[in-house]
Amino acid sequence: MKIPVGFQVYPAEVWVDDSSKPITYFIRRDEYFDRRGIYGLPERDYDDNFERYVFFQKAVVALIDELRLTPDILHCNDWATALIPLYLSFGLQGMGRDKGSIRSVFSIHNLAYQGSFSATEFATTNLPFSCFSIQLMEFYGHINCLKAGLMSADGVTTVSQGYAQEILTPEFGSGLDGVLRSLGDRFQGITNGADYSIWDPAHDPLIARTYSADDLTGKRECKQALFNRLGFQHKPEQRMLVGMVSRLVDQKGLDLLVEVIPNLMQLPICFAILGSGEPKYHNACSDWMARWPGQFHATHGFNETLAHQIQSGSDVFLMPSKFEPCGLGQLYAKRYGTVPIVHPTGGLKDTVKELDTAKDTGSGFLFSSYEASELLRAVQDAVELYNTKRDVWQKILSRIMQEDHSWIKSAKQYSDLYKKVTAEPPRSLEIR
Repeated sequence: MKIPVGFQVYPAEVWVDDSSKPITYFIRRDEYFDRRGIYGLPERDYDDNFERYVFFQKAVVALIDELRLTPDILHCNDWATALIPLYLSFGLQGMGRDKGSIRSVFSIHNLAYQGSFSATEFATTNLPFSCFSIQLMEFYGHINCLKAGLMSADGVTTVSQGYAQEILTPEFGSGLDGVLRSLGDRFQGITNGADYSIWDPAHDPLIARTYSADDLTGKRECKQALFNRLGFQHKPEQRMLVGMVSRLVDQKGLDLLVEVIPNLMQLPICFAILGSGEPKYHNACSDWMARWPGQFHATHGFNETLAHQIQSGSDVFLMPSKFEPCGLGQLYAKRYGTVPIVHPTGGLKDTVKELDTAKDTGSGFLFSSYEASELLRAVQDAVELYNTKRDVWQKILSRIMQEDHSWIKSAKQYSDLYKKVTAEPPRSLEIR
């Protein structure tokens, strides 16, 4: 296909995987997409991100036209697809397009990433200049892709009910709280689900031994295997293992971890972390491995097998996020009988409730104030319970493993939203 981008026209190859449902189409242009990272390198975004994703979004609409597809809903996710509702209405050259019965839904996965670019790049879009307005994509003199998606889509969602409420406030709204409040009932939160066909210890081929809520024997073997793999110099039954699989950035609570790690390492625990992110945190993790050999282990990058093994072999799973739109790690952890320790924000607040051993309720350890001392207290509470009430601990594991965080409930909510959106008149994007 030939895709106009500003004053240039570029070819787009389309590859298709029709071996399973749904059919998946891939847009190929190596100049734009054959790169080490999706959005950038660890230290910076790619300079041509706006042009790259304008090309991608136009190619999506061009493919719909080329194949004469008539979807009920085009569901767009985050800033890199946020202009698609505009291209459905205005076409690739901005001259107008009959979008027919197609409706659009736009989902926010992390409001902090908005796709903000200089106004000088607007010509790249080929959209009518009226789109660069406060009613659509202009934001303090810049292009704001995410705002464009919010203002132009027929329905807007985010990935948890808790996060949906938080981002309506100035504290969490990243400057767009007013825009979000203006959406009214066009905006809602639908909590993500876990894919138990992949993340379930009862049939996980990546862990040392499968296990279930009725028989936790395999979890002990998984812990032993993880100790052996990471070289921990302690007996597994004598040390609570803290696991963490995360991006190594401030949002995920790494600033708190830097502050509290010397105190944590004085506790009878071992600590395993897997992730990538800011170089300062890579360096910190390397320093901690050298300082506490045999007790702390960090693996940089991402390793799918090790991620499963940390979930299955750990006793607790640490998610001290400053803010968290939804989070999936805590859902996987509960399925694997690994007790979450979380800062209750966004989706973490929705999916992890404070343990109450007297009432036999709850599913994790919470620290409400985003402070290093509170994080330390939560880990200390976990160590105390793990070491002194092992029978209670086993009951907790069996209970949280049976919680259902599958996609079934979420899928019903999306289905209801799709029906609502398709039953309503399409949004008019004409600016007068």
